[in-house]
Amino acid sequence: MKHIFIMYDIKKMHDFEKQIHEVMKDLDYEIKYTHSKQEIIDFIKRLSEPSRLYSVGGDGALNIVIQATVHTQHEVVVIPLGTGNDFCRMLTHEKNPVTLLRQSLKCQAYPIDAMKLNDLYFINSACFGVDSIIATHVHDTPDIPLIPESKSYIVSILQHVFQYQFDEVTIEGDGKLLYKGPVTLCTFNNGQYYGGGFPIIPHADIRDGYMDVCVVDKVPKSKIPYLLTFLLRRLLHKRKEVHFFKVKEAYISSHVTCNLDGDEVQGHEFHLKVIPQSVRFVIYDEMCLTYK
Repeated sequence: MKHIFIMYDIKKMHDFEKQIHEVMKDLDYEIKYTHSKQEIIDFIKRLSEPSRLYSVGGDGALNIVIQATVHTQHEVVVIPLGTGNDFCRMLTHEKNPVTLLRQSLKCQAYPIDAMKLNDLYFINSACFGVDSIIATHVHDTPDIPLIPESKSYIVSILQHVFQYQFDEVTIEGDGKLLYKGPVTLCTFNNGQYYGGGFPIIPHADIRDGYMDVCVVDKVPKSKIPYLLTFLLRRLLHKRKEVHFFKVKEAYISSHVTCNLDGDEVQGHEFHLKVIPQSVRFVIYDEMCLTYK
């Protein structure tokens, strides 16, 4: 099986290329630099044989790869070099890209669930409340020295949370009305993390055939930092303002646009569903985590 690295044409990717050549020198591999979403989708669709595709970047870069790998025999490897890297946290606790690359060569790929919003696939999360606004504008945050990229979400929270006008949503799931009213947070997740490492749904499972929904009622804005402490401690389920649902299909009406794995999606009416066991991901199992 050929190994293909999909990377954006930016400096940190070129720096990582040197390490790719070192690790992969005895294998059949290719490095594909991309400048657009459609370019990489078309490239993957033209591949004549199943390949192991390395998504180098963050959740947004991974989202592009997912568009062309659902219902195929391609294998996906996540190499975290992005801002949030949230989905990679579902696969491993290791953060070093070179270490993960070496580990992945000892690992197998397994089918996991993907999700779909209207006509777009996604792998991690779709959010609609203030979390959508924060994620959409995270790359607009100022360049603050000594603050890592993954902390850009914290800066975006401070910039936007107190200006947020509470979104009114209506959510139907599996034929039932789940929620109607203004929300602070609203997310539909396959993975457990979003926003640069916040464990929004700690019980989420990428192979259970369900999507997990978390909705936080409208609360006073002064209370949001307090709720964040519960989020970081994985204790949101203890708050009466927080509601969790587990469904296979859902419809949501929202006044604000959606943020899908880091990218804004325009619209106000959305249909979401789980596509079970539909994309093959390299899972860093115990053998891989102990590999040196």
